[in-house]
Amino acid sequence: MISKLRAIYHSHYNFILLLSLFITFRAFILLAYRPGGHILDFSDYYFYQEFAQMDRQGYVPYKTLWTTYPPLFPTLMINMWRLSNLLPPWEFHHLWFRLMFGGTLLIFETGNFILIYLISLKLYPSQKHHDASLKVVGIYACLFVPVYTLTGWFESYPLFFYLLSLYLLIQRRPYLSAFFSGVGFMVKLIPLLLIPLGVRVMPIKSTWARLKIKWLNLDIDLWEVAKYATVFIITVTAIGYPFYKLNPDLILSPFRMTGFRLPWETVWALLEGNYDYGIIPLDMRNLTWPPPEMPQSTLPWLWITVGFTFIYTFLYTRHIKWQQPHVMVAFAGLTYCMFLLYSKGYSPQWLIWLLVFSSILLPNMRGVMYAIILSTTNIIESNIFFIIFPDEHWLLATTILIRTGLIIILALEFSLIIYPHLHTETVIRFRRNALIVILTILIVGVFPATNRLYHTYVDSRLEQSPYHHSITWLSEQPVKEAILLNDHTTYNWYYPYLRNTHAFFMLDDYSDANNNVTLKTELLLTNIAQNHKAVWIFDSDPAITTNAESAMHVWLANSQLAHQADIDEGRLYLFILQ
Repeated sequence: MISKLRAIYHSHYNFILLLSLFITFRAFILLAYRPGGHILDFSDYYFYQEFAQMDRQGYVPYKTLWTTYPPLFPTLMINMWRLSNLLPPWEFHHLWFRLMFGGTLLIFETGNFILIYLISLKLYPSQKHHDASLKVVGIYACLFVPVYTLTGWFESYPLFFYLLSLYLLIQRRPYLSAFFSGVGFMVKLIPLLLIPLGVRVMPIKSTWARLKIKWLNLDIDLWEVAKYATVFIITVTAIGYPFYKLNPDLILSPFRMTGFRLPWETVWALLEGNYDYGIIPLDMRNLTWPPPEMPQSTLPWLWITVGFTFIYTFLYTRHIKWQQPHVMVAFAGLTYCMFLLYSKGYSPQWLIWLLVFSSILLPNMRGVMYAIILSTTNIIESNIFFIIFPDEHWLLATTILIRTGLIIILALEFSLIIYPHLHTETVIRFRRNALIVILTILIVGVFPATNRLYHTYVDSRLEQSPYHHSITWLSEQPVKEAILLNDHTTYNWYYPYLRNTHAFFMLDDYSDANNNVTLKTELLLTNIAQNHKAVWIFDSDPAITTNAESAMHVWLANSQLAHQADIDEGRLYLFILQ
């Protein structure tokens, strides 16, 4: 046993080095950073904890509390919250839940990393020293979105079962794959997408149950497929039945809520005129169903579904070498692309699934460029549009269209792997030039977009500023001279709007043996008087008089007070100096 482990260690030494850094980096990120950066501290962890806390009041998911998630996710969430309650709270009271829940997700994320490596070994078996597989995991390890997703969302949890099921299909262990697909389905619905692939890669072991339809390129063993489907159904039933017994009306709540919600963050949402994120229009404690006055989608979803079903059936029934590992992975990636294009909604954390496929199947500059552009649109959408520019609908529309276009491009990239006869010189040349054109358009488009966002930001912040009235008033006055301020907050607000028309000065209250406040203030005011005819003074807190302000009032005693007004919870003065 020891010798076998030693052999594995030496054979995969470089990967183990990378794995060690992968785990520790993410563990420290969970401990030392919060998602949202300097824009806003936000993540779904806050919602997860609030959801779990209702356990104290007797609310039970699938009994007295409906949920958008299949049962295994709230089960993990609530148990991690109960465990975190064993420790006294820290000042940041989310600490222990975040560490315990995030640490559990890190275990799944580590499993994802290992599975990506194992899948890559199957796709690139002839590479010496596993260089190609190391490149794949190296790319994934360096991507921003997987790290960011780990700190705020639970995608690593269902993704683990999805990748495990895919790897088991590649390993020719379909029944075990069906079992883990069933488990993953009870965490999040996406692992269901592997079932069509599983049907195709099932071995043909009998002639009596063999179904072969040449014009559909269909050749399957119905008995093997039935056993595969049975394993999946039994797994789902075994997990779901205890929750069904709690309240049969709530067992299908994840499906029903998706059906009732308006499209969000997709092309479908743009067609509906919805520029909001995926709001759940009902308190989860309200068991009234359907929710009263819930807006309904106006799009013809029956025909949209028929259209996508036709396209997927067409792709599914082409001549494909299903037993080849790279074809299996590419078709799984193509299926996920089709799902994203069809889906009513999109959430930025879903990108991690797509980045797994781009890392495995496109470990090159082209794949990295796709990942960078998609990651950029993700950040713009979630951290910039919804928080800073919620009224700039063109920005959300642009990110949605770019993302949708790249999903289509990735679907075509995966199709070239599945259908190699399409991989002609013309296609290769077009693909290369298309990426150059896309990058050029995006780079050129950054400049007008940035210019518009700059002016929008400046105008919107002025409207929200606590000093809105005084800034606006000063900008309209004919006297454009010096401004003397007594605190940094006011300075920070005034300066961006008045810097081109006024000279800025700041009082200084620091004193020691070599620094006399009165002398410093007199020198400052003398300098202002030598260069300016007047000075505006805004006192942000008139109730408090500092030493520097006392010295200022003494120095200005003989100057003409031309204006005084209480404004923006402070006091504004204008003194004529010359």
